[in-house]
Amino acid sequence: MLALIDSNNFYVSAERVFQPELQGKAGCVLSNNDGCAISRSNEAKETLGIKMGTPYFEMRELQQSGDLWWRSSNYTLYQDMMRRITAIVRRTFPDQEIYSIDECFCDLQGFKYHDLQQLALELRAKILQYTGVPVCIGIGATKTLAKVANKLAKKHHKETGVYVMETPEQVEAALKLTEIDDVWGIGPRYAIKLIRKGVYNAYDFTRLPEDFVLKLMTIQGRRTYLELHGQRCIPMEYDRPDKEGISTARSFGVMETELAPMEEALATYVANAALKLRAQRSVCSRIFVFCHTSRFAVVENLYSAGLDVKIDVPTNDTAVLIKAALGALRKIYVKGPRYQKVGIELRDLRSASQVQASLFEQVDTAKTAKLQKALKVIDQLNQNYGKDTIRYAAMGFEKKWFMKQEFLSRRFTTRLEEVIVVQAK
Repeated sequence: MLALIDSNNFYVSAERVFQPELQGKAGCVLSNNDGCAISRSNEAKETLGIKMGTPYFEMRELQQSGDLWWRSSNYTLYQDMMRRITAIVRRTFPDQEIYSIDECFCDLQGFKYHDLQQLALELRAKILQYTGVPVCIGIGATKTLAKVANKLAKKHHKETGVYVMETPEQVEAALKLTEIDDVWGIGPRYAIKLIRKGVYNAYDFTRLPEDFVLKLMTIQGRRTYLELHGQRCIPMEYDRPDKEGISTARSFGVMETELAPMEEALATYVANAALKLRAQRSVCSRIFVFCHTSRFAVVENLYSAGLDVKIDVPTNDTAVLIKAALGALRKIYVKGPRYQKVGIELRDLRSASQVQASLFEQVDTAKTAKLQKALKVIDQLNQNYGKDTIRYAAMGFEKKWFMKQEFLSRRFTTRLEEVIVVQAK
């Protein structure tokens, strides 16, 4: 059996932990640049009818009238809360795969003779007590069935927040309650095709001939089909595979027209990507740089450009990557347009132990070892004392280009100067 532990309205729940005055009130967390709703409380969904992706300006009157609260995305807080939750889960179910910032799968193979319902209830209560974040737990024979069980735990078992599918009768009942477009692995395009064929729920889908599913939905659909039949086709990934490409891009807080702030933003993005590159012990040999205006700009002001730069000797040295990226940006930058976004993608990644030097470049092994040691020290200092404590000059300091976060809460768990202070009288 497999378990899926999923935090309920995770971003909203994390905000409420340290701001109890938000409990019981409709609220949402906004996307980058405070653009639209990406996490909504149950009150916002059910009472106010706010949908995922609802634009900020459409909700403004609700906020001004006091019917709705919102916060900017505080990823530092959310990542730390996720780390705490997964650590608690690991003490009960050690075989764990962190699937996303608010979800993790657990293999329950070693719990064959345990009462899974009781274990899940105790774990859920422990997570709520230790972190203040409510979760739901779904248990099934495969990842896809665990997803189905988790959705049912949220919709039909709110009192316990747990649903276990162990018997064929429980599985059949659950599949009949699951609409086809709610099945993990079936996107909107295939859902429309299946509905046209008279397939309205997951149970209808399992009644189709396997060959028909393969022909209609290729191997991906067949895998989902077999998972719903209780056959494991999606393995647990305890160690995530190294990324084949690393991208970083953000929209500016305001439209930019000058090169200098765009260079600062790009250098910052390169530094963030290089940190991820070193974390997986990889190097890159190509870097793609792009910039563009808003797609809503008038036609004569639209502009988009990108440039792919080859690096002679693959590296994860932030300084080398920044130099290459800024050189590319200066070539594609055109004065006049109002730029909305700049970004980079590190390409052709490979293991740092497989670096092949250029034919015309002499490799200084001792110098390379010193550089890697220095980069490791810089990364450690930034981890211990805060992001960008040590930074490259090209990254700047004022960050006037940074995305809008007008409603950002404090980093309650990771910054001493922002923790809650309690005064006893």
